[in-house]
Amino acid sequence: MNNNTSIQSLSETVIVNNWSMYNKLLASIVHRFENIEKMLNVIGDELAVAPASSKTEFHNAFPGGLVDHSLRVLKNAMNYTNTIKADVPKESLIIASLFHDLGKVGDGTNPLYVKQTDQWRRDKLGEVYTHNQDLVYMTTGLRGLFLLQKFDIKLTQEEYLAIYLNDGWILQENKQYALKEPILAHIIQTADYTATLTEKRGQL
Repeated sequence: MNNNTSIQSLSETVIVNNWSMYNKLLASIVHRFENIEKMLNVIGDELAVAPASSKTEFHNAFPGGLVDHSLRVLKNAMNYTNTIKADVPKESLIIASLFHDLGKVGDGTNPLYVKQTDQWRRDKLGEVYTHNQDLVYMTTGLRGLFLLQKFDIKLTQEEYLAIYLNDGWILQENKQYALKEPILAHIIQTADYTATLTEKRGQL
C-alpha cells in the first residue's frame, strides 16, 4: 500500500470553482484573451479535470489537480514577487503561472495522462494515471509552448522562458540557464516548487 499524506481528491464544487477562477484570471488579459478563449474552447473540458501528476507520491494526482496546482502557483508567485519587490507585469505572472504546466493536459487532441488500468500498479505503486504512449515525447514545458503556438497565443521572451524552464535546474537541458534565467522564470520556479511541497504534504 502506498503510504502518503497528500490530498486524494477534490470535490466537484472545488473543481468547478477553481475552473471559474482560472478562466476569470485569464479573461483579465484582455488583449490576448481572444486566442486564449479559442484554446480553452478546444481543451477546456480536458484541462478542467486534468491531474497534475500520475502518482499519489507526487502531487495532485487526481481530477482537477492541474488547475488547482496552477492557481496555487499564481498565488505563490504574486506573494514572492511582492516580497522581493520584483518589477514583473501582473499579466505575465498570470500567463506564466497558469500555463507553466499546460503541457500536462496533452497535445490538444490526446491527453497526457490516462487512467491506469493495472490494479496492482494502482494499489502498490500509487500509479493512478499512466502516460499516454500515443503522444510524441516532449518535456512539459515544450508541450505547453507547442499548445500555445498552436492557438497563436503570443508570449514575451520572459514568459516563454518561464514556461520552458518551469522545472528548474533539475533538468539537464535547463542547467545552461542557471543564474542566467530572467526574474519571471526564477519566480515561477520558486512558486512551483513551494506549491508542490504544499500539495505533497496534503495542505490546502
